[in-house]
Amino acid sequence: PGISVRVLEIVNSAMYGLKRKITALSEAVVFLGLDEIKKLAIGMTVFEKLFKTGRAEKFDRLLFWRHCISVAVLSMEIAKETRYPDPEEAYIAGLLHDIGKVLLDIQGQVNYGDLINELENTADLVIEKERSLLGLGHDDVGAFFCSLWKLPEKLSMAVKYHHQPFEHLSLTHEEKHLISIVSAADFLCWTQGIGSFDIIRPPILPPEVEKTIDLSSINLIDCIQRMNKEVDNISKFYHFVFPSANQLKENLLWTNLKLSKANTRYYYQEDPLTRLREEGDSSKSRMSFEMELELGKPLAKAKNIKEVLDIVMYQVGLVFEPLHWSILLKDPKTEDMVFSVVVGSSKDKLQGARLPKGEGLAGYIMEKGEALIVEDVEKDSRFSSRVDQYTGFKTRSIIGTPLKTGDKMFGVIELINKINEEKFTGKDLKILSSIAEYAAIAIERAYYNQALTALATKDALTGLKNRWSFERAVSSKDDVMKRYGTIFSMLITVVDGLRDDEGISGGTGNDDVLKRIAEILNTTKRRQDDIFRYGEDTFILLLPLTYADDADLAKHRILKTFSSAFTPNLQAPIQLQIQAYTVSAEDSVHLKTLVKGVLPKSKLLLNDSRVKEIEDNLQTLVEKENKKTEPDADKGPAFGKAVSLTGEFIRLKTRESGYIQVERLSMLTVGFRISKSNRIEVNDFLDIKFILDDLKKSIIDRRVVVREIKATYILADFYNPPPYAKD
Repeated sequence: PGISVRVLEIVNSAMYGLKRKITALSEAVVFLGLDEIKKLAIGMTVFEKLFKTGRAEKFDRLLFWRHCISVAVLSMEIAKETRYPDPEEAYIAGLLHDIGKVLLDIQGQVNYGDLINELENTADLVIEKERSLLGLGHDDVGAFFCSLWKLPEKLSMAVKYHHQPFEHLSLTHEEKHLISIVSAADFLCWTQGIGSFDIIRPPILPPEVEKTIDLSSINLIDCIQRMNKEVDNISKFYHFVFPSANQLKENLLWTNLKLSKANTRYYYQEDPLTRLREEGDSSKSRMSFEMELELGKPLAKAKNIKEVLDIVMYQVGLVFEPLHWSILLKDPKTEDMVFSVVVGSSKDKLQGARLPKGEGLAGYIMEKGEALIVEDVEKDSRFSSRVDQYTGFKTRSIIGTPLKTGDKMFGVIELINKINEEKFTGKDLKILSSIAEYAAIAIERAYYNQALTALATKDALTGLKNRWSFERAVSSKDDVMKRYGTIFSMLITVVDGLRDDEGISGGTGNDDVLKRIAEILNTTKRRQDDIFRYGEDTFILLLPLTYADDADLAKHRILKTFSSAFTPNLQAPIQLQIQAYTVSAEDSVHLKTLVKGVLPKSKLLLNDSRVKEIEDNLQTLVEKENKKTEPDADKGPAFGKAVSLTGEFIRLKTRESGYIQVERLSMLTVGFRISKSNRIEVNDFLDIKFILDDLKKSIIDRRVVVREIKATYILADFYNPPPYAKD
């Protein structure tokens, strides 16, 4: 009966525009068609019986149902485009593809909401997090129940393999085709912000998908637009108001496709250090291979390019133990080689230094795109001594290899001299080349991940967080309380007087005004305050732990700075209207409704700015990230923690040894006194060993490089500290 009522509602809606009212179900079937009725019946049954309610509050069933419906419709559209014999079957497969998530939520031993919370704080893929936390992925769980319910095997296969490789299976072309359709549709929906959760985390396309379906031959834009229209119609059938999918995000689509290719290469390529670790060549490093030597897992968890580069450099240090190693990136404007990440000797001098195009061995590697080993630089005419002259460093032996993915060349990894003064070998070069190949894919992956996050969460004009970020920030009472406290304030800021030339809002004049206002908000806010560009002419500030009086002070501070920056202009007066609200975290769930009531006509902005190719933007991006990192403070007598720990040292150069008394200690630096006179010099390497005074009496056995000597007191940096180490 419920389906009959909904069917009659739809056929009599404005969408069909019939001149008379249809009251008979048989007539409605004629207008809608049996296939449409079948889809509606299956969809309603699945929703009512399985998807309607859940256990985890964090698992928003409305978002999830929108995702399933969207994947179903897009699967049907792709099936038609690729001439799959039964598009309706593709629709059902798309509808059921994520059913395992519902079953994990309803029947799982672990709260599925906890998994979603963890996803928000990591870069893990959904399927990987499920397997690590729950032991099974939603694909395997869904396929098991599909088989249990005696559904057709093709549907079970599509549910099981929409995230997994399937080339090794003896499948028919039709089975591969259906799996590929569902996998592609799922991926494309995530690219448009229509995921099963409110996070930015597109899945990986198994490599077989692009072998089975030529995505470049499909008009994906048309398919997605038809999907949006159909999902809107379906939402009327269910009497739902789905969260707006906005308009087609074309740049998100193409950037996600680039990310997908990088993800596929990354996840299906063996960690280059795995074989080295399995061989157990302990002569390569004094570190424990079992504990330290791993590239894949740390890179998978890296959240941005800076973290990826730091992890790569740390592992290079573990494997080769060079005196100096660096990543040089190409400046897209000048084509200079820039020392973008520098570790080891002379790092402070070299960071940000430039080599003209083609100069030195790094320039040669960049131009030729080939790895290179030079055992004695004095015998190689390609070597440039300019860096040695600048730093006072003496280069003896070098290996280097390009950083590239496909035909995209964006940098060079270069290693200079070994601590043990041995020369680099051909085996070293082979290992470094493997690491560089893997690292380049990880860098590309991080680059597009970062770009996607910016597209989805930031305003293109001002760089501020956008409306999506605001709505996400206030969507959960627990998250609001954690970030903003039990009581906080909100300032809604509206810019009046923007020009509207010839009916077209915007223009460079308006852009300049809005960027200036964004600067004012940034300079007048406190460190803990958040600013969002909510609409074309509206900004919102959230002020943690702020009552009404302090909110008024913040408001007047902004208006005072604004009045100084914008002198009255009779022709185009710009005004700022600010409304202050003090809110309890308990009532934060109503904030979105409150803001929409105050700003009913606020135009939603779409960040559809073009994402630059990696080789045209990586160096600039890394340079900006480096500037955000505060330089190390001068390591005076008060650095780190005061301790009193007894230990011993060995000087690598001469094997001299003795006792030390550690007096100050941090994650990066150690200060100690030696027991007797010695020949230790600045830049010497020492192996030191001492026991901490913690409960476990942990043994610290590390290599350090001497930076400063004052009588018997030595200040030294830990050699190659792990990426997480901060003073």
